[in-house]
Amino acid sequence: MKILITVALIVAITQFADSQNIPYNTAPDWESTPLSHIATGLALVDINGDGWKDIVVANGNDILIQNLVVYYNNGDGTFPLVPSWSSEDADYHGHCAAGDMNKDGWPDVVVSVYIGKAGFSQPGRIKVYYNIGGTLESTPSFESMEFYTFSCALGDANGDGWLDIAVAAGESYTSVWDRGKVFFNNNGQFNTAPDWETANLAGFMDVEFGDMDSNGFLDLVFISNQYPNAIYLSDDQGIISNQPAWQSSETITFNNSLDIGYFGENKTPGFVTTGNNQLGGDGKVRFYDFPSGIPVNSAATWISPPVGYGSGIALADVTRDGNLDLIYGGWWLPMRIIRGTGTSFENTVAYTSSTNSVVEAIQLADLGRKSIYVTTETLTQLPDQSNSIILKHQLVESILAIYKNNLLLQPSQYCFVPNKNWIAFTEKLLPADEIIVDYEVSSHPDIVITNWDSQKGNYIFTNINNYLTIHDKKGRRSFLRLFPNPATTSCSVIFDVENPDLYTLKLYNAQGICVRNERPDQTDFEIDVKSLTPGLYFVGIEIEGKMISTEVLIIE
Repeated sequence: MKILITVALIVAITQFADSQNIPYNTAPDWESTPLSHIATGLALVDINGDGWKDIVVANGNDILIQNLVVYYNNGDGTFPLVPSWSSEDADYHGHCAAGDMNKDGWPDVVVSVYIGKAGFSQPGRIKVYYNIGGTLESTPSFESMEFYTFSCALGDANGDGWLDIAVAAGESYTSVWDRGKVFFNNNGQFNTAPDWETANLAGFMDVEFGDMDSNGFLDLVFISNQYPNAIYLSDDQGIISNQPAWQSSETITFNNSLDIGYFGENKTPGFVTTGNNQLGGDGKVRFYDFPSGIPVNSAATWISPPVGYGSGIALADVTRDGNLDLIYGGWWLPMRIIRGTGTSFENTVAYTSSTNSVVEAIQLADLGRKSIYVTTETLTQLPDQSNSIILKHQLVESILAIYKNNLLLQPSQYCFVPNKNWIAFTEKLLPADEIIVDYEVSSHPDIVITNWDSQKGNYIFTNINNYLTIHDKKGRRSFLRLFPNPATTSCSVIFDVENPDLYTLKLYNAQGICVRNERPDQTDFEIDVKSLTPGLYFVGIEIEGKMISTEVLIIE
């Protein structure tokens, strides 16, 4: 029996365990040296293969011709103040995306070039920097034909298990309308002309992949300036129609960015957009969801208070109550967070940063790997002849192993994008198939922001509740892990400390009542949960009366 996680986290076990607090300082914990960079595109991915996520930034926008850069992780979640690597070429870069496009085990980077070197009179293009053994190419080895494009995304657009490139094309300032585009992956290579285009013209601003109709194939969501937002659905063969199956009821929209999420117990598909009123509109965040399938038209089911020049946006459960929260920013505005309700969002802002920057992109990942844990998910009764699955966690740090009918799949047999929660397979899936996925997630992700204010650097807001990481008296790091989670009869508890007898394990229900109080004599033991009512619980580790680590446990 699946349970609906709607219990508010109404009890503060300690000041650190109160997950209703937004776990970020109002000021960034790291700011890069500005270097006059007009930072726009952002990807969080392990470029050099050392196991730690790096920060990839595409600079330029429509302001200056600049480089693609990488800040390498120091191996502890900290970063140098200046880029560790810079491309030799330079352009008016828009947004970017990262993933293993040629299946050689190294993540590559695709970048939208908004306008050409001559400025607005010349179209831009997309280009791909392949990763050669842990370093990006100094110049891109693939460049497309010319067209204006501000954003791009990676996903499987034709059901073959390879990462294709979707592109938001058009230039709204000068009313150059274009078609959304996809470049199909041909064994790691791409044609210079797009293989797929939308039937309709628009001022496309952003694009993302997601299974919006739950048929086991990835669809495309495009948002636009001065045209409706639109969804293009894949059929039962994995072919995406170039006619929009859905368009927003707002016939004229003014948007900047979007993110896709899956909401509530039934994982209802939905997406959020930031309104930017520079060219018109009301400058508000909008939420569109589809609990009853995809209609021809529908309006936003939730609209934020006024934002103004809205820009970057992201969905993540930062309050750890099982609900996706809304994180967004704007030009010359702070970062804001609105708590999720499970199927929508609250109406008031819960967190406002003290910064006032030109936010462009927002992404989350556990940069210091302080709260990373491994979870296993089993999926059955899949749509017949489908090729993709959606994992239950919004932010997937990495895929460790995938088993199909108890056989280990090779990485060449599927594709994914770090920090996304879909996986697409090269071979079609059957209803009788069982897919088991071992993957890493974080209970306390950090937030990274790019700023195109040339006088300000990029920001990291470190999650202050990285309290899964504890240290014994010798300063050794230790992790609290629960497996399986959700649990039904018993749950294994693992925490790496030298003297487990000094610690006390406590299990609290959602009302803050302690239902287990144990003094373990080893670091790997089981809790019997058969007699407990299904719901949301907290596992806490105490030493000398102080709670030093907690984790949420779901009992089904």
